[in-house]
Amino acid sequence: MKISLIVATYNKPDYLAHCLKSIAGQVDLPDEIIVADDGSGEETSRLTDQFRSQLPVPLFHVWQEDSGYRLARSRNNGLLKSTGDYLIFIDDDLILHPRFIADHRNRAQKGCFYCGTRVRLGTAITASVMKHHRNTISFWERDLQSRLNAIRIPFLHQIITGPGYTYKRLRGCHMAFWKEDLLKINGFDERYTSWGREDSDIAMRMMHAGVKRINLKWAAIGYHLHHPVKQITSNNDHLLFEVIRIKSVQALIGIGQRGQVLPAAAGPAAAEASAAKAAETSAATPSGETSERTAAPVAAE
Repeated sequence: MKISLIVATYNKPDYLAHCLKSIAGQVDLPDEIIVADDGSGEETSRLTDQFRSQLPVPLFHVWQEDSGYRLARSRNNGLLKSTGDYLIFIDDDLILHPRFIADHRNRAQKGCFYCGTRVRLGTAITASVMKHHRNTISFWERDLQSRLNAIRIPFLHQIITGPGYTYKRLRGCHMAFWKEDLLKINGFDERYTSWGREDSDIAMRMMHAGVKRINLKWAAIGYHLHHPVKQITSNNDHLLFEVIRIKSVQALIGIGQRGQVLPAAAGPAAAEASAAKAAETSAATPSGETSERTAAPVAAE
């Protein structure tokens, strides 16, 4: 099984640096790392160049122009660049436990997708970790929220698998899918051009396609670095609830609308309806520019 680790980022090079450090410290490295960039400045490009020379696996930086919040499109850029069979999507403010990739590799099963948890670090411990980087944080330490998520007992994951058919209790900062399943549902829906619900959308469409949701508890631990967050409410509820109501499978505007050839997912009628709807709404969705900033990887000394 070949694993692609796709890291979404936007103008947070300090956080991304710690995320990449934690990736470099994995006991089982991913087969490739793709930084999916939603329009960051040159500092992010310089950072990826720096880490590329330190990693023994390929590191790619796939950038699109800054035209507002386009996380779904940025993740699709990573999907299209990937060569792995199993794709793990994380955010740039996540530090990975040293066995994060190993836990995914040991537990990934066909016919399933995975929703991970996170340990939320407070301001004090975030400042400490960013000053003196480390990849493990104990359950017993102070200034933690979601403390139980810091416990790693992998065999319990086989017992507690998740809540079943629901869009609730999942985080887009840590999700994993088989690439063939993502292609069948047309990837992430790029109609989500403001914060929220794009992760719930893809989870629901996966389940509509017959792929089982698994909550990855007690394994593949991620530590979420604290940062200021604006109190905002998603404007995308109507998109998600329509997906749930009609049990949509394919994204209306996804990788297929970029000229990609997709495998059949929900039959010709569903595919035709999705394509027709996408054609109606595509004029309202910015296409933007996508470029790849990458070079051949250099083995670490």
